Amino acid sequence: MIRVVEHHDWVIYCIIGIILSYIIIFKTLHRDVTLIEFILQPYENSNNNTLSWVFTTILFSVSFSVLFSQFIPIVPKFITQNLVVAGITFNKFGFVLVSMLLFHLIKNIFVYLFYGSINQLERFGRYSFVAQKYFMVYSLVILVISFLHYYLHFKTSNAFVYYSSLIFIAFTIKILIYLFHPQQILPRQWYYKFLYICTLQILPILVLWKFWFL
Repeated sequence: MIRVVEHHDWVIYCIIGIILSYIIIFKTLHRDVTLIEFILQPYENSNNNTLSWVFTTILFSVSFSVLFSQFIPIVPKFITQNLVVAGITFNKFGFVLVSMLLFHLIKNIFVYLFYGSINQLERFGRYSFVAQKYFMVYSLVILVISFLHYYLHFKTSNAFVYYSSLIFIAFTIKILIYLFHPQQILPRQWYYKFLYICTLQILPILVLWKFWFL
């Protein structure tokens, strides 16, 4: 019997690519600030905020897909049968990555419309600045866990429980940051805050989770 050894070269390529991308972002868009300086940086001193937010969201989606795509049971048939590019169909990594990118794109459009509908678009810039800090740190944590997971061979059955708990803890931290951040990135009125959390944070994640685990 010949045993086929599973290789994770693509994982290290993704990790190195994401780290190099962050280095380029800090060198160019953030003018050579360090990660700690960026986290502590006030919104008034930020540079290229929108472009940096876009790149950070993409890199977070890649890092999240590297770690969590292995837990997706199947790629839906309507995707594998109808979305074929040059004879290539979506694998689990591609499926999670594309769904994550679409998820963030649609959600952020609705967030922008939410701020616009209540005439508080001036807060949207601060919101995006705080959000990119959060997702940048989150993606770096996921990269470390991905390296440990794939190269120290954690048990997948136990890992799913641990990583699901990580998602819940990270989500809770994000909501607390958004609610109590000193720059007041959410509307002052509490009913708008609860409306935002329920409709633009909790509901989209539940829909995405349901989509992945049909």
